[in-house]
Amino acid sequence: MNIQLACKEWASVCAALATGRQTVLLRKGGIAEPTGDFQVQSKWFWLYPTYVHQQQNQLRETAWLEKGQVFRAPAKKIRFFHLAEVVETFHLMNLEVLEKLEPLHVLSKECIRARFAYRTPGLTVILVRMHEMQTAVEIDETPFYSGCKSWVHLESPLNVSKISPVLASEDFSREVNNIQSLVMS
Repeated sequence: MNIQLACKEWASVCAALATGRQTVLLRKGGIAEPTGDFQVQSKWFWLYPTYVHQQQNQLRETAWLEKGQVFRAPAKKIRFFHLAEVVETFHLMNLEVLEKLEPLHVLSKECIRARFAYRTPGLTVILVRMHEMQTAVEIDETPFYSGCKSWVHLESPLNVSKISPVLASEDFSREVNNIQSLVMS
């Protein structure tokens, strides 16, 4: 399998996803998004750790800032450690439903409220199954990849080999059921 699409996410959130602490992405869309809204572009994508805009007060558990440092690459490089597999997507227009998901992610209540209210009310919740590469893939960072955009189409597809799920099937199924029940209630 070759994957050419990457989704930018705070390194602290990448760390939470990489350990199974979190199985959802909570997205609004970058400034450079054509429609201003987040749209899932593929069932599979690389997780692109970034450090832009992440701040301690945006996280409920500030230790994730330090944990995200494991993804830091040398200057002008990007390291891809994880692939995300989209299981389900929810477009939530009710802040109370989003607040029910609070124990399942590392973002602060204030961060979620700000994302929800930005431009027009609503937030996209992407339930993902994370897969870890046995060896990280490193590529050159180009100016084309920079900026406040969620999705990056890499210059060349990257080969996916020797991946393993972050969470065991039973644990992931429990997470899926829990999230679905919270969102649908």
